[in-house]
Amino acid sequence: MRKILILIWIVLGVINFAWAEPPLSKIVVKGRVTDVSGGEPLPGVNVFIEHTTLGAATNQNGEYLLWSVPKGNIHIVASMVGYKMVKKEIEANQEKEYIINFDLEQTMFEMGSVVVTGTGTPHIYKDMPVRTEVITRIAIEQKNPMNLADALSFQTGVRVENNCSNCNFSQVRILGMEGKYSQILVDGDPVVSSLAGVYGLEHFPEEMIDRIEIVKGGGSSLYGGGAIAGVVNLITRRPMINRAQMKYQMNATLGMPDMHVGAMAEIASDDGKSGAYIFGSSRVRKPVDVDGDTYSELGELRNESLGFSWFYQPLKTGEVTVQMHRIHEMRRGGNKFNKPYHEAEIAEALEHWRTGGTLRWSHRTGPLFDYRVYYSFAFQDRKSYYGGLGGCTPADSLEALSFYGVTKNPLNIGGLQANFNLGGQLFSAGLQYSNDGLKDEAAANPTYHIDEVYENIGFFIQDNLHFGSEKQLEFVVGARLDKHSEVKNIIFSPRFNLKYQFGRGFNLRASVTSGFKAPQTYDEDLHLCAVGGDQRVTRNFKELNEERSLSYSGGLDFIGYIGSIPLMFAVTGFLTDLTNVFTIEYIEKLGNIEIWERVNGKSARVKGIEFDLGVQPVTKLELRSGLTLKRNRYNQILEDFGTKEFLRTPDVYGNFRVSYNLNSRCSIFTAANYTGSALIPHEVLVEGQEDPDLIIEKSGSFIEVDLGLSYRYTFSQGLEGKISLGIKNMTNAFQDDLDRGSDRDPAYTYGPRIPRTLYLALETSL
Repeated sequence: MRKILILIWIVLGVINFAWAEPPLSKIVVKGRVTDVSGGEPLPGVNVFIEHTTLGAATNQNGEYLLWSVPKGNIHIVASMVGYKMVKKEIEANQEKEYIINFDLEQTMFEMGSVVVTGTGTPHIYKDMPVRTEVITRIAIEQKNPMNLADALSFQTGVRVENNCSNCNFSQVRILGMEGKYSQILVDGDPVVSSLAGVYGLEHFPEEMIDRIEIVKGGGSSLYGGGAIAGVVNLITRRPMINRAQMKYQMNATLGMPDMHVGAMAEIASDDGKSGAYIFGSSRVRKPVDVDGDTYSELGELRNESLGFSWFYQPLKTGEVTVQMHRIHEMRRGGNKFNKPYHEAEIAEALEHWRTGGTLRWSHRTGPLFDYRVYYSFAFQDRKSYYGGLGGCTPADSLEALSFYGVTKNPLNIGGLQANFNLGGQLFSAGLQYSNDGLKDEAAANPTYHIDEVYENIGFFIQDNLHFGSEKQLEFVVGARLDKHSEVKNIIFSPRFNLKYQFGRGFNLRASVTSGFKAPQTYDEDLHLCAVGGDQRVTRNFKELNEERSLSYSGGLDFIGYIGSIPLMFAVTGFLTDLTNVFTIEYIEKLGNIEIWERVNGKSARVKGIEFDLGVQPVTKLELRSGLTLKRNRYNQILEDFGTKEFLRTPDVYGNFRVSYNLNSRCSIFTAANYTGSALIPHEVLVEGQEDPDLIIEKSGSFIEVDLGLSYRYTFSQGLEGKISLGIKNMTNAFQDDLDRGSDRDPAYTYGPRIPRTLYLALETSL
C-alpha cells in the first residue's frame, strides 16, 4: 500500500508541474489528406511533427488538427499503412493557422506505418532509431487468422510452436529463445502474466488487434523483466470512422470443423474528439486426432471474447482512453471427450476467465512537454484438470479426482511517462509499479501449490538525440532501475542504439541492449503435462538468481525506392550472451508427481544473422521473404540432455510471401514457411522400468505452404462484402512420429502447429 501511495504522490506531482507550464502555443496546423489516385479522403492517417510526440489522426473526412505547434522551422509528416509517406516543411513563425494538405499514393504495407515499441514514442517506420518490425492490419487480414498466434506466422526470426499434444500449450520464440524470454505487451503495457502466457497467444482474438510490433533483443531498459529475446506488442484498434462489420470463418482440419464468428463496430465524432470501438467473437473447434489412436493432437476448444475501447478529448491537447476486454475459453485434450475429465485415461482441460483493461490520461501542456498516466490490469482465473484414470480400481478412480485445480492471478500495473522535446533531442522518463499475485492449486499434491505475490518498481530514463542538418545521425541512450521482490539487489538495465542515415533510404544500425528475468514462476510451471495419468511439475531452486542478458546487433537496411519501385531489404547480425541461464533438471518421482527443478546454469550464447527482402515491382504485386541463420548454444553440456544445443529450436528457418491484386476486387495470397531440423527431448517408457528414459531425437525439416483467394463485392451503396477461401499447410507438413496412447509423451511435439486445413470466410461491412 505504501508503494502505491508513493506512486500516486509522484503522479500528482508530475501533473501539478505540467499544469504549471506556460500557456499553449497559438500556432495551429490543420488540413486534409486524400488519396492521390481518386481524391477520396483518407481516415486514420497519422499526421505529426517530425521527431516529436505531437501528432493526430485524420477523421473520417480525412481532416486533421494539430494544436500548440512549436515555433520555427518544422517538418510535418503524413503517413499511413500502405501509402507512401509525405513530408512538408513550413516556417511556423507566426501565431496563426497553417493549412497543409496532403495527397498520398499507395506503396508497400509497412512503409507508411507509425511505430512506438522501440522507444516508447511514435516514429515513422523507416526513420525508427531502433529496428522495429511491424505486422500491419492488411498483412494480418491476408492470413485469415483467428487469434494472435495465427497473426504472428510468416515473420522473420519469429516462430510460434505447439509444445503439448494434449492441450496445445503454445509459445512464441524470438531468435530461437523460449517463450519465457519474450515479453508480450498490450498497447505497450506488460499485462500478459506468467499464467496468461501459457495459452495467451490463442486467447486474444483477431478482432482485437490493429497491428503487431516486434523488437528483438534485450528490452528491459524500457519494459522491465522478461524482455530478453525481445517484445511483441499487440496494438489494439482505435476508432477512426463509422462502420460495422461481421465475419464468419469455417476451418476444416482433416475434416474436423473449427468455426469462428466475429463482429465489430466503431463510431467517431466528426471533430475527431471522441470515438468508440466494440468487438465480440466466438470460436468452437472439435478435437483432431491425426494418427487415429483416439487421443487428440489438437484439443477441443471454445472461446468467447468481448471488448471495447473509448477515447474522449476534454481538452484540445488532452485525451482520456478507456479499454476493457473479457475473454472466456475452455480447452480440452486427451481422449473420451464424451466423458467427465476424471473418467478419461488422459485429460488436460483448462477453463480461463480473463478480464483486462486500461485507463490512460495523455496530455500535452505545451509544444515541448507531454506526459501520460496509466493504470492497467488483468485478472485471470483458471479451473484446470491435468491427469487421468490410471487404472480400473476404486483407488484409481479416487486418485483421478485429485487432479482438479484452481488458479487465480490478479495483475495490476500503474505508471507514468513524461517526454521533453529539447531541440535536437527527445528526453523521456518514466516510473512503473506492478503487483502480480499468483495462487495456484493445480498440482494434485498440496506441497506443490503456489501462493505468491511478486512486486516490481522500475524507473527509466531515455534520451533520443539527433545530429546533422538532415538529422542523419541518431542515438537512443537509456537505462532502467528495477527493484523486484524476488531479487535482493537493484537491477540495472542499460541500452544504447545508433542509427546513421546516408544516401536515399540507407541506414546503418547498431545496438547494445540488456535484459533480465527475475526468479519467479514461469509459464511452463503452470502447464502440468499429463503423462500416463500422472503430473509433471517444475519448481524453482530456492537459491535461484535472476537471469541476465546482453544483446548486440548491427546491420544495414534500405527502405525506399529504386526508380518508382518500392524496395525494402535488411541484413542484421545479432549476438546475445546469457548468464545465470535457467535450465531444468529431473529430480525424482513422488507418487503421481514427477518433479523437475529450475536451476541456474553458467552461460549461453545466441548468435546469427537475418535477411529480409520486400519489393513491389508493380502496384498490384508484393513479394516478401526472410531467412534466419543462427546458433544457440550453452557453454557446457546439459547433463540430462547430453548436448550444448538449445532444444526445440532449428538453426535455419525462413519464409516467402506473395500477395497479388488481380483487380480492385480480387486478390491472391500465398506463403511458404521453412522450418529446419531441431533436437527434441523425448520421454520413452521401457518395459520393466517405472520411470521413462529421456532421449534426444533429431526432427526432420518442414515446408508448409498457404494459399488464399479473396473477392470483394458490393450489395448496395454502403454495404459491402468479402469472401475468402483457401488452404493452410497445403503440403500437410506435420510430425510423422507421434507417440500413441495414454503413455505418450505429450511434450514430444514439434514442427507446424496444424495439419492441412481448408477455410472459408464470409465478411460483411457497412
